[in-house]
Amino acid sequence: MIFNTNKMKITKILITTVLVTSLFNSCEEERLDILPVLSDPLETVIVDEASLNEMLVGGYDQLSNATVFGANISIYGDLFSDNTFVSNTNDGYFFQENALAISNQTDLGFLGGLYKSVVYANIVLNNTLQDTSVVQNIEGQAYAMRGLALFYIVNLFSSNPTSGQYQEFGVPVYTGPYNPSENYPRKSVAEVYNQIISDFENALANMNQPVNNNKGYLNPTAVKLLLSRVYLTRGEAGDYQRSLDYANEVINSSPSQFGFVSNENYVSYFNASDIAVSEDQPETVWEINMTTDNPGLNAAISSFYHRTGAHGSLLFRQDFYSSFNDGDVRKSLFSTSGAPTSDTPLGVWTTKWPRTTSEGNFTINVKILRMSEAKLNRIEALYHLGQTGSALNELNAFASSRGGNTYSGTDLLNDILTERRKEFFGEGQRFYDLKRNNLGYTKLTNCAGSVCTVEANSKWMVFPMPENSEMLLNPLMTQHPLWQ
Repeated sequence: MIFNTNKMKITKILITTVLVTSLFNSCEEERLDILPVLSDPLETVIVDEASLNEMLVGGYDQLSNATVFGANISIYGDLFSDNTFVSNTNDGYFFQENALAISNQTDLGFLGGLYKSVVYANIVLNNTLQDTSVVQNIEGQAYAMRGLALFYIVNLFSSNPTSGQYQEFGVPVYTGPYNPSENYPRKSVAEVYNQIISDFENALANMNQPVNNNKGYLNPTAVKLLLSRVYLTRGEAGDYQRSLDYANEVINSSPSQFGFVSNENYVSYFNASDIAVSEDQPETVWEINMTTDNPGLNAAISSFYHRTGAHGSLLFRQDFYSSFNDGDVRKSLFSTSGAPTSDTPLGVWTTKWPRTTSEGNFTINVKILRMSEAKLNRIEALYHLGQTGSALNELNAFASSRGGNTYSGTDLLNDILTERRKEFFGEGQRFYDLKRNNLGYTKLTNCAGSVCTVEANSKWMVFPMPENSEMLLNPLMTQHPLWQ
């Protein structure tokens, strides 16, 4: 294979084909139809396998940006929930989001990066090269990239598929070749999910490597795990069984490079300064590679979650921290020392994202997909299939394996989501877990602003299309009704 096994940079790579620098500097860079500005719009930039791979890596660069998976998507998944809050003592980051003081003028930044990765994927997938095994595998990753980006976009900017709300307001989808003059309207939520599933199925059909040497690349195990989550979210007839089947494939049939982290190694897997211990581990399915070459490195996730970071300000609520018993290995990933005294009650730091590694400051890789999710997806799917006895038994087995509290099953869905909350805190899954199940949340303490309880059908579970960028530039775009 021609893939570079060195770490990919979170910052923009230099594209050595005919792409020019305006690719990243266009005044319209937040448009959903943003496409590279070429020296000749009719000229293909793909001339061989190497240039095709460069275009794929360009898409990964977009996903790894700090406003996308490099930091913000994971941060917002906890901040827009009952997990985290912004300390009164910080340097101004995330104040607006913490208080839910966003409006239809607010651009949270990740929309452009996600759609730019779709653009790169589309360029790859519309190539005219001979269909070699290398080309096929690159195309498989491009399908996976596009499906991943669309899945997060529709989760963020549309109502949940099972909510019964505003299902005609999906998000724009474009899969064709470069066309700078096109604008795209919203598709229905169902149409977007059909595209996502089709992309992931095509990814599996084309990927001919079971795993890449670097887990910064998407792989078949990642796609199967994402399909498990997609079907769990869409919730149509037969979907929960499909979610269960894909979770089982991840658990039982993944290559030897994948496995489940033990309790003995659990804490060091997250916070070891030695990257040989914390990165590219069997538990990891897909992660964002971070290196010292990132010029915007102080916007990395560890900069916000760690008290010695450049912008340390994100803390967990005391009630959440207190829900862990002392024998739960995950409780060791919290620190109660040094919390800002201006917060009442005091917040709790997580050490999941260490500031310093053997590679440098703020360079810890960002874990996005983990093997353990497959077990919890399986449990949630069993619940929705009505197999509540099996779901409870497996839930308690999972909790016990971490040394955590077991559950009675009186409110089984809440129990399942509580365990997911404990497993994935700081990894940005809480918002999606709640939204997927049409649930809201209450900030019991440390609530800034006037909105402390968020109902499942409120606008705070859907993000507005930015009026000053996408709504202004795309005449076919319509604002979500909750933000009109």
